[in-house]
Amino acid sequence: MAQVRPAGEGDLRAIARLSHQTLLLGREGSFVFPSEALWGELFVAPYLRRGCCAFVAEEEGEVVGYILGACGALPLVLDLLLRLPAILFRLLLGRYGPLLPHLRYLLRLLLFPGPKAPKGRYPAHLHIAVDPKAQGRGVGKALLAAFLECLKEKGVRGVQLSTTRANQAARRLYRSQGFRLYAKRASPFWAPYLGHPVIHEVWVKELG
Repeated sequence: MAQVRPAGEGDLRAIARLSHQTLLLGREGSFVFPSEALWGELFVAPYLRRGCCAFVAEEEGEVVGYILGACGALPLVLDLLLRLPAILFRLLLGRYGPLLPHLRYLLRLLLFPGPKAPKGRYPAHLHIAVDPKAQGRGVGKALLAAFLECLKEKGVRGVQLSTTRANQAARRLYRSQGFRLYAKRASPFWAPYLGHPVIHEVWVKELG
């Protein structure tokens, strides 16, 4: 059975590997964003450095799931801004591989943001993933329960998360833990990679 523990900066590579392997709506998508290292620098490191309530699930010493969270977005943005010049310099030098697919993905993130819930009511947010080989064994439920308990201990009033209509297993998990659908929007973000738009959703939970 997987053991859940707090995550630290030493887990960066393991979390980045799993996150990168599941970036295409839970499936492998290295053609979308080739560099695992750059993915970790941009989308994992800020949470481990300035986020809150990050956990990993381990089985026999291997990370098979994670949940990354933040009690507010500003600390993550500031952390990334401080490191961004060095990251961009390495990107332009080709240290992360081909330039075009990475820039294309990042530009589309800016052009097609998903729906958001009000940050005043739902200041925290999260990202969660479970290795496909460990799914169906309660790993996601254990990670989410640990995360929500941590937020409550910190006095956070509410949390939001983003997903897609296509991820039915995740939606069932969120609903079982008291989340509700707040808003949805058809987005062309994934269209170049999947061949069709996807419905993006934001789910929320009051922590009271």
